[in-house]
Amino acid sequence: MNTTGWLKGLQVTADGTGIVSHAGVALIRALADNIGLTAGLSRALASDRLLVHDRGRVLADLACAIADGAEVISDFRVVGDQEELFGLVASVPTAWRTRDEIARGGERALRKITAAVNAARRRAWAQIAARHGALPGIRVTDKTLEGVTCIRLDASVVACHSPALGTRS
Repeated sequence: MNTTGWLKGLQVTADGTGIVSHAGVALIRALADNIGLTAGLSRALASDRLLVHDRGRVLADLACAIADGAEVISDFRVVGDQEELFGLVASVPTAWRTRDEIARGGERALRKITAAVNAARRRAWAQIAARHGALPGIRVTDKTLEGVTCIRLDASVVACHSPALGTRS
């Protein structure tokens, strides 16, 4: 993988220096970048105004914080407080402004965001299929379940459904 930007130079060590919390968010953030979600959101939320923080990056970072357990926008600080891991991250007030800008954009903004998310999802599924030929089966106890996707979070199986794709994931 060619790394650029915030991910460049990231190293995982066990020497007890440079310790960060919530380091798993870096994997989620890298995934968002690698499947094109962040770039797609950036295009969807592009503005003619000069902005310090790209709104697509802010929205992707908010999604990463939610995946890490954030329940309110102020929990976004978990990402922002880890500058040595993530680089410069938007502030909580910038996250609020991004939310307000999206809300002001109404249905048009939501359609653009939805299109970006769907394109990233299609790209992720295509990358899995290209690597494995199909989604690999899930090994449980003494058998392999084919045709299902299992996302293991905190050792719990969570069933999800995406009506847009008509598939279980």
